[in-house]
Amino acid sequence: MDTAFVSFGRMIEIIVKKTENNPFEWVNLINPTLRELSQLSVQYDLHSNLVHDCLEPEHLPKFEKVDNVLFFIIRAYDLNASPTGDTVRKLTNKLAIFANPNFVITVHRTDHDYLKFIRNKWKVTSKHDGMWVSVLSDLFEGILSTFETPILNAIEELEMYEKEIFAGTTPASIIQKMYLLRRRTAVYTQMLYMFSETILKKGLINIETSSYIQNIIDTAEQLHYNSAQLLDNSTNLLNIHLSLASHRTNEVMRVLTIFSVFFLPLSFVVGLYGMNFKVIPELEWQFGYHYVWFTMISIAVGIYFWFRSRGWLND
Repeated sequence: MDTAFVSFGRMIEIIVKKTENNPFEWVNLINPTLRELSQLSVQYDLHSNLVHDCLEPEHLPKFEKVDNVLFFIIRAYDLNASPTGDTVRKLTNKLAIFANPNFVITVHRTDHDYLKFIRNKWKVTSKHDGMWVSVLSDLFEGILSTFETPILNAIEELEMYEKEIFAGTTPASIIQKMYLLRRRTAVYTQMLYMFSETILKKGLINIETSSYIQNIIDTAEQLHYNSAQLLDNSTNLLNIHLSLASHRTNEVMRVLTIFSVFFLPLSFVVGLYGMNFKVIPELEWQFGYHYVWFTMISIAVGIYFWFRSRGWLND
C-alpha cells in the first residue's frame, strides 16, 4: 500500500499509480485538512469552490463540470448509523469525487467497507485505458449497494407492523416506530432520487461512459422505485393505524354514549324524587315506589326500541 500520509485518522493513499504507459492515477483522502486539500487542488488544478464543497458535511448530492474535471458529491448509507437516526446527516456519509481521464480523487471523512473493498480491488487490477470510467462505475455501484440492505430491512419491518396492526396486538409505541421508519425511508428515497439526477446530468453520459452509466442508472431507478413504494406503503399504513385507532375510540365513545343516554333520564327521575322538599305529592302515594320503577323501566324500554329502530345498536 502506497500511503503518503497517515495521522490521527487522516490518510492520503495512492490506490492506482500512474505509469509511462498509463497516465491515470487514483488518490484517496480520508479526513484531510484544508491545507492538504489546497495542496492537492494546486497539483491537479482543481477549482477552489469545488474543494470548499468537500469540507461541508451536510452537502447534498450534486454534479458540476469545471473545465475538464467532473466533480461529484454522492451520499452513501452509513451502515453504522444509529437505529434512531432519521436525517440525511445521521443516516448517510458524503463522498466527494474529482475525475477526468487522468485521475480520480476521492475525499471522505470516515472510511467504509464498500470503499475498502473497491480500493483493494483496484490495487491488484491490471492497468488499461479508460480506467477512470471503470473506477467511477465501481464507486457508484458501491454507493448504491449500501442502500440495498436498509431498504430490505425496512420492508420487513413494515410487514411486521402491518401484521401487528391488523392482529389487534398493537403496542402503544408502534406509532413512533412507524413514524421513524417513514422518516428513514424518506431519506433513502430522497438520496436515491438525487443520485439518479446527479448521474443523468448533461456532460456525464457520452459514448465513452454510456455502457457503464446506463447499468448504474437502471440499478438506481430500481432502488428508488422500491424506496418510493416503501415510503407510500409506510405512509398509508400509518394513516390506516391512525384511522383504526380513531375507529376504536369512536366505538368506545358510542358505547359510553348509549349507556349515558339510558341512565341520564333515569338519574333525572331518581334525582327528582330524592330532593329534600317537604311537599312532594308522589311521596305520599301508596304505590309511589312502584310508580317510579314503572316510569324508569318504561323510559329504558322506550329508549332501547328507539335506538334499535334507527340502527344505532348494530355492530
